[in-house]
Amino acid sequence: MVKNILVFVPNSLSLNKSGYLEGFRQDYDESEAYYITCDVTVKQTRNVIGFLGNDVITKMKNVDFKAVHINTNSKISLLNFGNLANSSVVRIVYDFGAFRDCDDLDDDQYGIHFKFLSSHLRKHKRKNEENGRENALTFVIAILGWLLQFLNKFKLVWAYSATISHFSDNLNAFKWFFAEVNKEKRVSPRIGNFILAKLLDLILGIILLRIFIENENLIVNFIDNIRETLILNFRHLLIYLMGSPIGLKLNYAFNKSLGRFFFYHISLWRVFLLTMQPFVKQYFKLLVLPGAFGFSYQIAMLSDLISIATFHVYCIYVYAARLIYLQLKGLLSLWRLFIGRKYNPLRARVDSYQYSQHQLFIGTLGFTVLLFLLPTTTMYYTVFVIFRLAIMIVEEILLRFRYFLQCFPIYIFILWMFKSPKMSGPVFLKCKKSKDGIVTLEAHLKMLPLLTSLQTFAPNTNKSRTSLSWSKIFTGVLL
Repeated sequence: MVKNILVFVPNSLSLNKSGYLEGFRQDYDESEAYYITCDVTVKQTRNVIGFLGNDVITKMKNVDFKAVHINTNSKISLLNFGNLANSSVVRIVYDFGAFRDCDDLDDDQYGIHFKFLSSHLRKHKRKNEENGRENALTFVIAILGWLLQFLNKFKLVWAYSATISHFSDNLNAFKWFFAEVNKEKRVSPRIGNFILAKLLDLILGIILLRIFIENENLIVNFIDNIRETLILNFRHLLIYLMGSPIGLKLNYAFNKSLGRFFFYHISLWRVFLLTMQPFVKQYFKLLVLPGAFGFSYQIAMLSDLISIATFHVYCIYVYAARLIYLQLKGLLSLWRLFIGRKYNPLRARVDSYQYSQHQLFIGTLGFTVLLFLLPTTTMYYTVFVIFRLAIMIVEEILLRFRYFLQCFPIYIFILWMFKSPKMSGPVFLKCKKSKDGIVTLEAHLKMLPLLTSLQTFAPNTNKSRTSLSWSKIFTGVLL
């Protein structure tokens, strides 16, 4: 079977100096490819696939392997190829700098030839690092892995703290970073983007930390005012709910009891915050010290501060949710009484059952009580569910903002603005006329769109806590 011959020639190949051409030969089912992977001639190498210059051909008449010869006029001739009568020779002049500096090409989209060529160009460019440096990176990765294993043992304790969770996220991010550096041994777009994003995060954190320390009294007083404002507004809200909100006719005794219970809980939480206030003022600098590690840590601390300041809202929400759950569960069980049904826990199904008159009377009485108390419970549950959802949305926004700072695409945007070959994507082929009769194609890499570049080269760092499933949350609220 006669195969087509493909010769990949760098567009920056210097034709002035004679010498050996370095590259690789690869056989395929329907073609035979010769990749010239260096744009300058070399004196001697193990990976010789051809020769450059007019005087080299006379010295290589006795070679026993197939070779490509290019003269000073860029004319291609083939040595030891046998009968080429039925073969077609295609010269592909590729952009040497772009294919060498680009990131991985997908062979399914761009073809196995450009995939093979690009990978060998990068290997030729990439110098092997010293063993000592590789061992150091391996040791750092192992240390980070041990720290993560230690933190995971106490995950049930610190999982509710945004600051400690963010610290765990950063350990994972740095573990990925050192593993990527050890693997790539070059500044890839993902590595460069991670470094610049962390530097930006650190600079913003140090600037804001200095502002916090210089305005310590102002910030502490602001926190106190926010705390008192929240507690005062919740008290006014409870007073409004204990009356006749939006004209609803609620159970007076039950409404007053719930209102007083929630009032007591808010007052108890206010006493706790007032007790902690002197410690906040005394150790303010120590509390804001994690902000020196970056702006993202300050956002995590803000999320923790919101959780602490609104803990009483969460407690009231839990009380109201548990109360309405018990009422609905009781109404469902008592409703089966009217239709002569009963839940069988042994078989996990609802069976028919014959109730006595006393059971029917007591069940009817309990169903009536629960049904008329349900509007009051539903009102408190609805109000505090809305507050709980609002707090969760704020915390989710802060979580996403922290993650965005971790992979802020500043480096990728700079590369894209300066049209760096690292942001290259699709291969563009152009047919060019040739004087020597050989079909000549020019291969260039087109720039990726900005959005595609951001999605393709974003750092592969993960959040320790996944995003909230809003469908499950609203389903749980409604059901």
